Amino acid sequence: MVVLTEDNFDAFLASKPVSLVEFYAPWCGHCQSLAPVWAEAAERAKKLATPVPLAKVDATTSEDLATRYDINGYPTIKLVKDGVVEDYNGPRDADGIVAYVTKVSSFSLPQLKSSAELSALAKQGSTVILGLFRMPIAASAFFRTFKETAFEATGQGLMFAYSASYAAPPVLPLTADGRKPPVPSLVLVDPSRPEVAAATYTMPRKKDEFTLEAVSMWLNSVGVKVTIEAPVADEAPKNYHPEEDEHDHGEMYDD
Repeated sequence: MVVLTEDNFDAFLASKPVSLVEFYAPWCGHCQSLAPVWAEAAERAKKLATPVPLAKVDATTSEDLATRYDINGYPTIKLVKDGVVEDYNGPRDADGIVAYVTKVSSFSLPQLKSSAELSALAKQGSTVILGLFRMPIAASAFFRTFKETAFEATGQGLMFAYSASYAAPPVLPLTADGRKPPVPSLVLVDPSRPEVAAATYTMPRKKDEFTLEAVSMWLNSVGVKVTIEAPVADEAPKNYHPEEDEHDHGEMYDD
């Protein structure tokens, strides 16, 4: 188990491609319940083929870190990948945590900047689903859903990648009738002919209609057998807050 403080937090996370960090308070009953689970998961995760460290931060003594990451209750878990800090909404049992970090550590979503890069990716033999987007992708709800879809499809024999630009994406496999696919859209790439779109999925006009299930249905309709569903996260215990009655932490929590 790695114990992080304000002195070593940034340096540690910068040195690890993937890590999971729990912010806790010593008096928090839910944190105390999670502690043995977190310790077991940490021991197992560091023995994976691609080790993933699990760490913990005492938010009551590292108040600046708690403020920086908007820690409003305990325990709060953060996923850190390539320096990007995200909320963790995954399982809170040891098996589930280890399965989650195993999946995260093997997940890849490359950005393609040329047709040659697409051809090289296709030569690896798996079917490629190429997302076409306009920059900035950080502001794109379509891209966020695409990334989540790619993550949930990890381990099912597909390869996801994307191409993006402020104008036209640099990688645009032509459709069967010789046209450029719309942007944004998804393109199914046949490994034997990566220069031609085997099928295209045009994004719906309503962003909330572009879902993991919609992509799964499209892929299955064009002959790619896959199951992609939105994960159902374990219901996290309601977080204790510092302003609660300090003599009754075992009973009180926020709604």
